[in-house]
Amino acid sequence: MKRLIKKQTLLCLLLFGLIVNGYSQSQKKEIEDAMQKFVALDQFSGTVLLAKEGKILYAKAFGEANKEFNNKNNLDTKFDICSMGKMFTGVAIMQLEEQGKLNVNDPVSKYLKEFPFGDKITIHHLLSHTSGTGNYFRHPDYRLKNNTLREVDEMLPLVYDQKLVFKEPGERFSYSNSGIVILGAIIEEITGEKYADYITNNILSPLGMHNTGIKYLDDVVENRATGYIKSIAGKFNKNTFIIPTANPSGGILSTVNDLLKFDQALYTDKLINDSSKEKMFTAIKSRYGYTFQVDNRYDNKIVGHGGGAPGFTSNFSRYLKDKYVIIVLSNYDRIAREVAQTIEAIIYKREYRFPRKKLPNYVYDNQQKLASFKTIKDIASFLEKKDYKPRFGGVLNYAGYETMEEGNIDYAITIFKLNVYFFPNIPQVYNSLAEAYETNKQYDLALENYKKAVDVAENKKHPLLNSLKKSLKEFQEKNLLK
Repeated sequence: MKRLIKKQTLLCLLLFGLIVNGYSQSQKKEIEDAMQKFVALDQFSGTVLLAKEGKILYAKAFGEANKEFNNKNNLDTKFDICSMGKMFTGVAIMQLEEQGKLNVNDPVSKYLKEFPFGDKITIHHLLSHTSGTGNYFRHPDYRLKNNTLREVDEMLPLVYDQKLVFKEPGERFSYSNSGIVILGAIIEEITGEKYADYITNNILSPLGMHNTGIKYLDDVVENRATGYIKSIAGKFNKNTFIIPTANPSGGILSTVNDLLKFDQALYTDKLINDSSKEKMFTAIKSRYGYTFQVDNRYDNKIVGHGGGAPGFTSNFSRYLKDKYVIIVLSNYDRIAREVAQTIEAIIYKREYRFPRKKLPNYVYDNQQKLASFKTIKDIASFLEKKDYKPRFGGVLNYAGYETMEEGNIDYAITIFKLNVYFFPNIPQVYNSLAEAYETNKQYDLALENYKKAVDVAENKKHPLLNSLKKSLKEFQEKNLLK
């Protein structure tokens, strides 16, 4: 009898194992099918990794690291992870707090004597993007200096020269690259080490993340991916001259395999203790903790970070209850999050849209058909029936500007008018339409839409009101129009 029970138990375990393995293989095939569709549409180039409890369930490389030499991506290809690097800066700050070298509630001015924004802004505010500091790459001198910037103290003048976005720290969330650069300066001031040396010695090397680190655009790096920007007409441009330089706010090179090591270390005390992790993984405002984005889905707290820059995009999502991690690194822009969301839907058996042509590409590729409609409303109805209704104004604006750059100004105006139809309460869409009319020397219509942009912004108390007023004034002065 005991022998029979043992046999039945063994049989059940074997059957259970077959079911689990079958389900896993089914998941893997579904992910593979989706990835092949992304690749067939030429929407994705890069690497993808899915793991559970540190065990890799799916990992694969797609596309080319360098199109000029036909070098293929592989799982050890190094990608610019963009703003995902902020997580390393946050971990470094928490390490220093655990060592008693700082307190997150300390004012920044305690450590940086030349800090120009007063004594109210604390390290806590910088970590949670509630400080009111802005984005250094919007400084008018940034483009001239970008490729020469190497050290944190070389970036601080740009950071300090900008005005605060809001004056009361903690008032609201405003994503700030400048704030993370300031954290890098605090790390250097306290430790006496360069930022790159500190994270290498205290985060990367201890975890064996030997393919991760700060490298600059002119550094020769083995197995490094080149970033590519693809126009809606299908043309590729390298991002060499426009991508931000590496610093505490982003731009570090890494691989999916190295980032898996980082994921696993965060389940231990190798980097920081549980108290520090609790601070980092607790949302303060706008689903953001201490340099980690925080969300809740599928009965899981999901923590991590995304990143994007011209020619690169990245995603790192950790599912704390189920111990999944999804890592996506790409040398195409604006795609990693969609890939990660597709994989997430597959592993949690939720509905998802199979990859298809993007709206800007669809609008561009179907110029003749869409231009044949009599009214903008007819075009909008057609797109809605095709399930191509835009969710936000930037999508069609992007298509409009690229079409204008291609030299088809009349169709660009049609796209901008379509954007106004879909988003009549967004001032920027009128400003873009005005620019297109100005380019086409239709000055009366340009003036009408510049004024409309200002009117909508005033009604909405839009933060871009002053900028839109400036555009209107410049247009009037240039064309002597009232």
